[in-house]
Amino acid sequence: MVARVFFLGWLLSLSANTSNAFVSLSCSNHRGSQMHPTPPTSIAGRDVSTSLDMIPPVRNILIASLLAVGASSVNVIKQGNVAIVERLGKYKACLEPGLHITVPIVDNIPTTITRREQVFDIPPQKCITQDNAPLAADAVVYWKVIDPQKAYYSVVDLELAIQNLVLTQLRSEIGKLTLDATFSAREQINSILLSDLEQSTAPWGVQITRVEVRDIVPNPDIMAAMEMQMAAERTKRAVIIESEGQRSRAVNEAEGEAQSRLIEAKAAAEAIRLRAEAEAARLELEAQGAAKSIAALAERLSPEEAASFQLAREYIDAQRQLATSDNAKVILSADGNSSGGGNSPNQVLAKAMALYETSKE
Repeated sequence: MVARVFFLGWLLSLSANTSNAFVSLSCSNHRGSQMHPTPPTSIAGRDVSTSLDMIPPVRNILIASLLAVGASSVNVIKQGNVAIVERLGKYKACLEPGLHITVPIVDNIPTTITRREQVFDIPPQKCITQDNAPLAADAVVYWKVIDPQKAYYSVVDLELAIQNLVLTQLRSEIGKLTLDATFSAREQINSILLSDLEQSTAPWGVQITRVEVRDIVPNPDIMAAMEMQMAAERTKRAVIIESEGQRSRAVNEAEGEAQSRLIEAKAAAEAIRLRAEAEAARLELEAQGAAKSIAALAERLSPEEAASFQLAREYIDAQRQLATSDNAKVILSADGNSSGGGNSPNQVLAKAMALYETSKE
């Protein structure tokens, strides 16, 4: 724009210089007329002075026309844009960003195309899935022009062509999937759409950089059925989780009870073993003591009398234990006249007491 203003100023200064030269020429002619006879004011019945008076307006019109034509030949292309230049209706060149001067009247700029990435919103479109479920789907397309000449001359309406192509491809890809698969296969749909659109739009000089399926909205009846199905699935999962929890609790309780019983059995067995060992040790000690006592008695008595003494001792201990019991008992004791002669417990005890008294003396 600044270059165009400078160019217009240059043309104005040129016209001003031309006007001054014309005025100077008129003045010199006027001075010459004073020195020479005045020429006739009419030629063939036409007033020459009137025709001379009409020269300044015609000159101004010519100057304005030149300025307009000169201004139209100066073009400034903004950054990121490309201008198509046609010469006599035929493609000539593409003007890159910057200042360019074209040939007036001969060159024409029919359009200016941007090379920046653009976003195209695809409106919702009705589609039918593989299992005959109706739904509405829309998408967003990111694209940019890489060849302005092809983008302008290869297709009449570029945006409409891209929109119809995306809608056709979107219907085709959704028709290959079931309703449940459409919600989980968005990445697959996006990649397929991108690949197909790149191949289809390459002759148009357009590059599709990204395609995103934005919303997939099923029919209201299908939405209600899906909500019921989701509710049933949630209820089913809740029941399964609850039953698994109860089973785990029962298993844990049974394992805990079994472990507790096992621990109690091991403790009881250990207690029995300890008691048996203690009883064996006691009996061993008692046997050792009895053997020592019998050996001591055998030194003073005959073996038969020592054995009888030990038996009498055990007999007395047994009677003492019976006497300490709370139950009523009848104890029968053999007297000195019973069979066996002098070997009754009482006799043996009397002998033992006599032996004990003798050993003290």
